[in-house]
Amino acid sequence: MTQTPDGLPAAARSRVERQAASGVRSSLFSAPAAAAARSAGLLPVGEVFGGLVVSLGWTGSGCSWWSMTGPTVGPSSALNRPTWSSPVTTSGGSTYVGFAPYVKAFESAWYGAVRRMLAEARALGAHGVVGATVQRTRLDGSTWEFTALGTAVRSDDPLLVPYPKNRGDVWSTNLTVEDTASAILSGYSPGELLLGISISTKHEDYELRTQRTSWVNGEVTGMTALVQAARAEALHRLETRATATAGAHLVVTDLHLGEFETPCGEEKDLHAEATVIGATLIPVPRFSRRAELSAVTTVIPLSDLRPRA
Repeated sequence: MTQTPDGLPAAARSRVERQAASGVRSSLFSAPAAAAARSAGLLPVGEVFGGLVVSLGWTGSGCSWWSMTGPTVGPSSALNRPTWSSPVTTSGGSTYVGFAPYVKAFESAWYGAVRRMLAEARALGAHGVVGATVQRTRLDGSTWEFTALGTAVRSDDPLLVPYPKNRGDVWSTNLTVEDTASAILSGYSPGELLLGISISTKHEDYELRTQRTSWVNGEVTGMTALVQAARAEALHRLETRATATAGAHLVVTDLHLGEFETPCGEEKDLHAEATVIGATLIPVPRFSRRAELSAVTTVIPLSDLRPRA
């Protein structure tokens, strides 16, 4: 892919140049959103976009449970192995076993789209991006497109949103414009958009298979453990990224869970994929509009206090 010296794809650089030449400042704001942005000192400078296409998938035939042990609960048909309960494993993130490579590739593509969006905002001279959305779309087989879209804004009131400390820094948030404005007016500065993802795995052992095919209403304990493990690790990965900024507040905005299966001989492995998206807010109490208003001590009456005849 052709890139300009500032790291922008050629197509993105062309969009920036066309906007600079036209003087038009487009946005994705509705009329109420534009009013909310103005109340918080935010001025739109243009729509910004980032995208990339990746090959994303996994290989192998499952059976990741084979070398693990656990308590026995009933007979298993797998090569007449002793009865046992399969453990729940997760993708982790520090190894290249199981689905860890897939998780790493997913994160790289997701953050890659966000970085390209922020690079375009930086080229427009923006301080941040509000209302950002990141989407994944399957194009063909294992080929996926990751896209990030938002509205780049500048702050014209450093009492509300402090200008970035380092030139070129651009904050990002997927909060709505109205929510962003409310946070700013309450003394918070937007931070960054974050992702947490995890895939958990459990072999369909005798107990799980029996519970899934039972005609009696009841909990499928193996599936409960599977989805809980995926959600817990995805949240943990999200929180770990958020705590990289000291004092940041994390707002979880979206949690998605999906389930799929992979063959394991005549049996199968079950998997749960959890993705969690959030945004950080940085407390900036001394820039709060509330503190500014509390300093007002003079009250001017609106009625005429002169003596009447």
